[in-house]
Amino acid sequence: MANLNRYKFTFGKKTLTLTTGHDNLFMEEVEKVAKEKYQAIKERMPNADDETLAILLAINSLSTQLNREIEFDDKEKELDRLRQKALSDLRGKSISKEGRA
Repeated sequence: MANLNRYKFTFGKKTLTLTTGHDNLFMEEVEKVAKEKYQAIKERMPNADDETLAILLAINSLSTQLNREIEFDDKEKELDRLRQKALSDLRGKSISKEGRA
């Protein structure tokens, strides 16, 4: 079973404890980024309540994640296409060398 870490921090007005497989250093960075993003949204929407801000933060994070997954999939497809082309080129060179032998 994986080693789980309990990480405690305050976000907005709530104290939260997360159980995670990541170490404290990683979670401190996650906390820092979350607070920065939360503050940026809060500055644009100063009258929004904490729950609305947290929901918008979650939606923005999911949108970013989805975009990155789409980009990753596109890059994997391009890499596969390039691999297939390289293999095809190698096979073509091999066949032409055999024909000259």
